[in-house]
Amino acid sequence: MIPKEELLKFKIFEDIAPEELDAVLEISNEVSFKPGDIILEESSYGTDSDFYVILQGNVKIELQASQINSDDKLNKRLTVLKSSDIFGEMGLLRKRRRSAQVTAYSDLKVLKVNQQKLFQLFVNNPRLGYIIMKNLASILSDRIMEMNFMWRDDI
Repeated sequence: MIPKEELLKFKIFEDIAPEELDAVLEISNEVSFKPGDIILEESSYGTDSDFYVILQGNVKIELQASQINSDDKLNKRLTVLKSSDIFGEMGLLRKRRRSAQVTAYSDLKVLKVNQQKLFQLFVNNPRLGYIIMKNLASILSDRIMEMNFMWRDDI
């Protein structure tokens, strides 16, 4: 596990107190994946609404795109995420189908944060809930801005 001092520098954990991080770590599991392992399937439904914090390694985020007049499916890479980034946050916020496929791009270690237990922590510690949700909103805002710049050239 990465030292707590380093985890507190991750954008999702900015401004939370060390004891608040301890509470999040208590409801989380460290999970390892090998390159090519599919972590989240696009369009999958299920009870897994957890989200993930990348501790070490990279993942690729892809959309499945069908070719016209063909049953073949291709994957379109949206981005590659690295250590300290998060994924699965949309499932955390809304229990809906997964919007993209997430695949380990290298040897990978993640912190899998349990949604139900996290929300219970927020009930018990509203300050923690506010800070993590504010950080999550900032992360999502940054991603939307990056997508806008990426697509700008295609307009």
